[in-house]
Amino acid sequence: MDRRTFMITGACLPGVAASAWPWLAHAAACGNTVAVADSTLAGGAALAGYAAHRQWPVFETGDDIGALWYSTLAPLLGVSSARASATLIGLTRASDYFVLSELAARAGHLIEHRYEQGAGAGAQPAHVAFAFAPRVAR
Repeated sequence: MDRRTFMITGACLPGVAASAWPWLAHAAACGNTVAVADSTLAGGAALAGYAAHRQWPVFETGDDIGALWYSTLAPLLGVSSARASATLIGLTRASDYFVLSELAARAGHLIEHRYEQGAGAGAQPAHVAFAFAPRVAR
């Protein structure tokens, strides 16, 4: 690992991602993982870098999280005979998290964990780190 990679992934983690990283890494340890990150957030670049380093598909939230879900994420997270359903990890704005959580729940994913970081005392969460795991058939 070169110094720049270490500084980008190591130095950024203590902020938003440090408290969330252990469970994100645990949630993603299952293998088939997809990440979504908002690069405009402080920890978004760190998560995107971490996911890219792990060679997971990483997607930027963009302007329309619903369009990202239907065009890209839903097909990747679906179950097919060729592959198992994927785990979705991410760091997004609270509003994008809300939309993703609703869509993921309808698609059969469980909210495994989430971590909200507020913008200030009494304010709505500025961003949410999360992991959505596929339901396990019993």
